[in-house]
Amino acid sequence: MTNSLEYYERLAQEFKKSKEAIDMLTKRQNEMRAELVSAVQENGYEDDKGHKWFKVGDIELKYERRVSRTFDEQAAEEWAKESGLWDDLKIIVERLDEDKLLAMAWENPDVTETITSFYGEKESWAFKA
Repeated sequence: MTNSLEYYERLAQEFKKSKEAIDMLTKRQNEMRAELVSAVQENGYEDDKGHKWFKVGDIELKYERRVSRTFDEQAAEEWAKESGLWDDLKIIVERLDEDKLLAMAWENPDVTETITSFYGEKESWAFKA
C-alpha cells in the first residue's frame, strides 16, 4: 500500500522537529555534563586508580581517568642509531607501489582491465532532511 503525499509531508515535518528536539537535548546534556565534570573535579575524591568520585544524593558520579601509552618511534630510532643498534633493530618492509602500478596500467592498455579490477567501489548513502 502506498501512502499519500500528505502522509510523507507530515512524517518529514515530524522527523525535522524530532531532530531539532534531539539537538536541543544534546546541547543541554553537554552543558550539564560539563558542569558535573567541574563539580567532580572540585569536590570529588580520588580512588587508587586515579578516578574521581563525587556522591550527590543517591547518585555517584565518576570522572574516569584513562591512560594510554604511545610509542615515540622517532626518539627510539634516534636512540638506536646513536647507540649503534640500528642495524639490529630495523626492518625492511616491501610493498607494492600503487603509483607505479597505475603508471603501468596507463602505459600498457592490455593490463588496464586487470589492474582496474584491484579497485573496489564502496557505496554509501546519507539521508538529509
